[in-house]
Amino acid sequence: MMPETPTHNAPQNTRNPLVTILIVVLGLGSVIFGVLAVVAFSKANTAAATLNSQRQAAADSARIDQKKIDQTAAELASESPFRSYVAPIEYGSFEIKFPKNWSGDVTENRSNTIQVILVVNPDFVKTQNNVADLSATKITLNQRTLAEYTKDFLSNKDLKKSDTTVSGIPAIQFTGKFTDKRTKRMIAVPIRDKTLVFTNEDPTYNSEFDLILAQSKINP
Repeated sequence: MMPETPTHNAPQNTRNPLVTILIVVLGLGSVIFGVLAVVAFSKANTAAATLNSQRQAAADSARIDQKKIDQTAAELASESPFRSYVAPIEYGSFEIKFPKNWSGDVTENRSNTIQVILVVNPDFVKTQNNVADLSATKITLNQRTLAEYTKDFLSNKDLKKSDTTVSGIPAIQFTGKFTDKRTKRMIAVPIRDKTLVFTNEDPTYNSEFDLILAQSKINP
């Protein structure tokens, strides 16, 4: 009797089904993450491009608007019969408008008691034999308060005092006989701890003096 030949069973696949499922899930997750990353990257690029385009459009629009504003200002300036003196910011940035065809002379000195002297005349601003011609309008900025500056004028019985306004600011006007024998009318306007003084010496230009007063812009 022949001995029985032992039989060998073929090796069986022992992989756990859960492992297979986990591998499949991880694979799908990687694919989905990759797709989402590509989509997010594309959206970010699109948003950045849109933002840059909007910024460029806004900048272009701003330049066009500013050009129109500058052009309008230039046209108005060329049409206006007046030109302006604007004081430096340290002096209060006040603005004085006077006829464009008039002559003007200005002196600025921060260390002086009188920091600004502006003289405007319809002709030349002249000095003859060390004496200045009578001015149609003279504006000075004085480093004294309104009370300090007007003290002597208020006590002068030859002068008449009246209240007025310049650029919406309460001011004091003086008329009459001034001690300098040149001034015909003077208006003192307070600017913080200083006083801006408008003086008319040549009464021929009294109406122009009023016009310059009316157009002055003062920061109180």
